[in-house]
Amino acid sequence: MDRKAIPQQAGLCWIRPEQWQRLLEVAEDRDRLEKSWEEWQAKSLEMIEVFATRNILIQKVEVDVEALIDWCHQREKTVNASTRAEYVTALMMEQKKAEMQQTTRH
Repeated sequence: MDRKAIPQQAGLCWIRPEQWQRLLEVAEDRDRLEKSWEEWQAKSLEMIEVFATRNILIQKVEVDVEALIDWCHQREKTVNASTRAEYVTALMMEQKKAEMQQTTRH
């Protein structure tokens, strides 16, 4: 089977519009983020399309900013691009684990 036929998957930290300002307040890298949620959304959707052309499917992972802050504090980390990516990966792994547990309960 051709490996290119199976798309790779990755997660994208997806922030709700009403939480965008809070993210900007706490993010160490706020100066590298878009000033508005609308700008960020447009850039993110464009990135999803670019990755799709490379056979990489991007899953939007909705992130609650307060939960992200708590997660970072528990690990003594600051909120930045790297920790947002780590957090999304952790959420995706939890989701996959839960799905696997449900399929094995039959």
